[in-house]
Amino acid sequence: MKHLLLVESNESITGIQACRELGYTVTLITQDIQHYLKGQPLASHPLHMVDYIHEVDTFNEEAVVDFVKEYHKVHPLTGVMSFAEFYVVQATAAAHAIGVPTMHPLAAKNARNKYKSRELCLQNGVPVPVSLLAASVEEACQHAQAMGYPCIIKPCDGAMSIGVVLVNNERELRLSYDSYVNNRNYGRNLYGSADVLIEEFAAGPLVSVEMVTYQGKDVLIGITDRRLVGFPYFVETGASFPVQLSNETEIVEAVSQGLRALGVDFGPTHTEVALTPEGPKIIEFNPRMVGGPVPEMIKYATGIHLPAEVLRMHMGEEPNLTATVSRGAASREFCSPVDGTLLEVTGLKELEGRPDILKSHFIAAGREVSYPRSNFDWIGRVTVGGDDAEQAEQKCSEIQNGIGLHIVARPLS
Repeated sequence: MKHLLLVESNESITGIQACRELGYTVTLITQDIQHYLKGQPLASHPLHMVDYIHEVDTFNEEAVVDFVKEYHKVHPLTGVMSFAEFYVVQATAAAHAIGVPTMHPLAAKNARNKYKSRELCLQNGVPVPVSLLAASVEEACQHAQAMGYPCIIKPCDGAMSIGVVLVNNERELRLSYDSYVNNRNYGRNLYGSADVLIEEFAAGPLVSVEMVTYQGKDVLIGITDRRLVGFPYFVETGASFPVQLSNETEIVEAVSQGLRALGVDFGPTHTEVALTPEGPKIIEFNPRMVGGPVPEMIKYATGIHLPAEVLRMHMGEEPNLTATVSRGAASREFCSPVDGTLLEVTGLKELEGRPDILKSHFIAAGREVSYPRSNFDWIGRVTVGGDDAEQAEQKCSEIQNGIGLHIVARPLS
């Protein structure tokens, strides 16, 4: 039986579920199993599907590589990978060390480091926003003054929109810089870099290009439309797939050119692109499969089971990336307009039994909620299928109008 080692997991456990469907033996290495269990017994948690679990310092690339090399000697591995953003570099390094299929580790590092990816794109004529690296608040202010306000401050190696803020003046910049630098703990013993980027604000709609690189070819899975709220923060609160754009060829060519510049030679990528008046500009590359509800949306819209196909290619098998149906899907995330406590969510009963509802989930009443500052601040999500993306998006809007969030605001201190 083929044996896969996963370096951590995403919260949805999607990859692990796909492993079981494919019949693979699965080993999971994790910094802390309780991050997933949260006190729940393993026997009643989805992680019970995993065959072997070992606790390793997964944020430490050397520790992961050393463990995998020794483990492979006793328990031969067919593949090593990660679906989780913060662990892709460690996973590619370990896979490379034992000679199983993977993206080149340097390419993964280039993609995870937003400044390095900007440099490589500029050297290769790939359109990206103007971006300057800052190692201190004074340097950040100097860069912003030279670039001009408004501009963006963002971590060099972040994810989930954490620390990404639109600032209009030096005061806002200093506040945002201090807020990020003093709160760089992403959880799971993960700490972001103290370096930040001061970046041109690439105004325009945001889309993401979902691709898989296999045997030297970039296969377009589709383009996802993104809805943002929470300004000056950038929080995703909706997506639709697949969107049809008049300049799709230009967008896809820019992304492929960027992937070559970074050295991406294998695996899934999720690339965010701003559609500015000057043309598409690449905001960031992610050396992993798209997350959240989008894989399920892709499966409904195209028939492609992306997690399973990504797993198969990492196990030395040829992926099937050909669409078998042509439909659309959309999602809508719900956020609180204030910091406070969620009392009740109304309107959910009307969704029960609807065959076009792919998934619906909301947090429990009584939980603390906050104004959206990152993609961790969602209260709930509904994912819907339709004849095409436009119809699915319209359904999401109608559902949103029928759902009520009853929240008690936190008193101002």
